[in-house]
Amino acid sequence: MILYRTTIINPISASKCQFFQDGAILIKNKKIVYCGNYKKFPNTKIFDYREKVIIPGFCDTHIHLPQFEVRGTFSGTKLLPWLKKYIWPEEAKFLNTNHAKKVSQKFYKDLIKNGTLNTLIWGTIHEKAVEIMFNTCPIRAIIGKVMMDQNSSKELLETTKKTIKITENLAKKYKQNFAVTPRFAPTCSFESMKQAAKIAKKYKTYIQTHINENKDEIKWVKKLFPKFKSYTEVYQKAALLTEKTILAHMIHFTQEELKIIKKTKTKITHCPTSNIALKSGRMPIEKLLQEKIPFAISTDVGAGPDTSMFDVMKAFIKIHKKHKKITPTESLYYATLAGAQILGWQKQTGNLIKGKSADLLILDTKAQKNDTANTILQKIMQKGKNYYDNIIYKTIFQGKEIYKK
Repeated sequence: MILYRTTIINPISASKCQFFQDGAILIKNKKIVYCGNYKKFPNTKIFDYREKVIIPGFCDTHIHLPQFEVRGTFSGTKLLPWLKKYIWPEEAKFLNTNHAKKVSQKFYKDLIKNGTLNTLIWGTIHEKAVEIMFNTCPIRAIIGKVMMDQNSSKELLETTKKTIKITENLAKKYKQNFAVTPRFAPTCSFESMKQAAKIAKKYKTYIQTHINENKDEIKWVKKLFPKFKSYTEVYQKAALLTEKTILAHMIHFTQEELKIIKKTKTKITHCPTSNIALKSGRMPIEKLLQEKIPFAISTDVGAGPDTSMFDVMKAFIKIHKKHKKITPTESLYYATLAGAQILGWQKQTGNLIKGKSADLLILDTKAQKNDTANTILQKIMQKGKNYYDNIIYKTIFQGKEIYKK
């Protein structure tokens, strides 16, 4: 057994966070068997990290692996021209399997360095590239093959038949680790969306897509699907909204759309750094909280500039400051356990409770005598990219050290 003696910050809910100034985490067979105030255990190897802080590994619920190489490069461009000019040409490169493997390996290495151990990943349209993403993945992940059968670039445009066939092949192969992934309504025919929903139901997979990110995007959806009252209704009528559906963004919505989301038990992933970069607007989280709609926060790389969830936590607090006060421990919850909850992993990971996988981060920062969980995290939130690039001393996944600074 291994015991870490250290300061521990352990989110339990949005409003509750355990804090152990002189704490201990005991690990046996990849699992946490004790987390609390320090005490001695027989037959243990002790690591004295009293000058460090431990938190759970992060959960990023919306990230585009193929956009990793161009992350944050084009901040300030709005969504639709940004996609067409920069992102779709970058994703087209994944037809080359050597490129797909090279970028996938760099991507996962960066995630681990930044403490993301659980994630929901967007792939590309390419079947072989998505298989490479699965084969090179060293962490807990759900990965999706993007579906695009209309209004797409020549390099990424598929026939409806092809996109459905490849999606079903991968869903059958990877099952609960796969996400059916219509890019967004403008690039998907209604038929492909309906078939996507059927595949997800048949193989019990997750569904991920984008919604209500940009006002021009919403106008485009209304033009393409005039018989539906809203963007959300397009997905509802295609049967894409389920308790295993994760919608990214959901910034500009009506109360009626929110009712549909709540009724279908759909989840939301909020992307504050991406929303800032593309000038998409602020997601009114106070309305989601009022309706008790589950959500988590995510990087949305490549519009998001960095894979660091600390960067996202900081932006999350800042972007809502005038509308909803968010504490640093709340922000940590939405970057860890909330993500695990919307992905159905809450019994496996997300915090440092006994019985869960030993997925944790050892931070290179020291708690002072009168510190609390909030004051420690607040100091971190006041820093920037250079600090976040170096704050993680070790990354532990399933009890094994997979990164050391």
